[in-house]
Amino acid sequence: MKKTKLIIIGGFLGAGKTTLLNTIFRLFQEEGKKVGLITNDQAKGLVDTLILSSSGAHVQEISGSCFCCNFDGLMQAALYLRDIAQCDTIVAEPVGSCTDLVVTLVNPIKYYYQQYFELAPLCVLIDPFKLQQMLASEVDTKKGTNYIYLKQLEEADYLIVNKIDLMSTIEKAELKEFLKVKFPYFSQRWISALHKEGVKDWLEVMNTDVNVGTRELDIDYDVYADGEAAMGWYNADFIVNHIKHYLIPWGEFQSKFLQLLQELFQHEKIALQHMKTFLKSGSSELHANLTGTGRILSKQGTPFSSSSARIAVNIRAETSPETIKAIMDDIISVYAEEKICFETKTLNYFKPSRPEPTHR
Repeated sequence: MKKTKLIIIGGFLGAGKTTLLNTIFRLFQEEGKKVGLITNDQAKGLVDTLILSSSGAHVQEISGSCFCCNFDGLMQAALYLRDIAQCDTIVAEPVGSCTDLVVTLVNPIKYYYQQYFELAPLCVLIDPFKLQQMLASEVDTKKGTNYIYLKQLEEADYLIVNKIDLMSTIEKAELKEFLKVKFPYFSQRWISALHKEGVKDWLEVMNTDVNVGTRELDIDYDVYADGEAAMGWYNADFIVNHIKHYLIPWGEFQSKFLQLLQELFQHEKIALQHMKTFLKSGSSELHANLTGTGRILSKQGTPFSSSSARIAVNIRAETSPETIKAIMDDIISVYAEEKICFETKTLNYFKPSRPEPTHR
């Protein structure tokens, strides 16, 4: 029985995992190959799934818990993509606040599913600007979200530095020196997922390197759980229109929407991990991603106008979910003054529950 390659790409919120999955899909498509993608979130309404599905990719979503806590759901999705969709390669993207992947995912897959899947080395994607912020502020990595971030790096077979197209020569040199000192024996790859730079070469390595799951974490699940609970989750789906049915220029709308949200989070001194929007009307769509670094990393699609559109919003921030909802309600009130209405179709806001892995 031929085994299917399975690549797991970890990394914190805002690292660019979804952009990388989209690039992988397009590279495989150019070569006439089929890749299956598996997304993951603590609740339904994931923008990542909408973006990837709109590209025409074979996508399965595991929602309601992380992969680790729904291992059987992950493997059912993987087997579907292998046996039904007949994908040549499968790429899985765990939720951005998840770690301890070697013990809870890699080892069980090797033990129970070795006849079906050939695992690639565990890759963890890095947003260099978030890492630089941590280094500059000398934050405490023994608690909170920084504890999770560091643990993700510590278990990687490969550290994948993303967004190199946005880095200066000096920034690259400084980060390389830090990684050399802090992670001296870790394999590295430097890529731009958005511009495909280095991605094809990295994928070729994933097909040949057999060193998989080489680092099991020493992790305190109480600290891990507290780190996840420090963040609020907000997933919403709206129908947006002008009460007089005027045409709305959605490119301008999306830019202003993101700017207003960013300003409110900054005013409240709330650490924003990431915010994603997916806007669609008919066959036209726009999507954007704003990370805590304040850079709009992805604003894709051709601007268009229509009287109504669907907008999905995902926000992850270090505050209570009630606070995120209150900020969104303020934004909706601002638009109401301009006669633009938000009709809520779905809404979930919460804190992640304590991780309880299927295998630990």
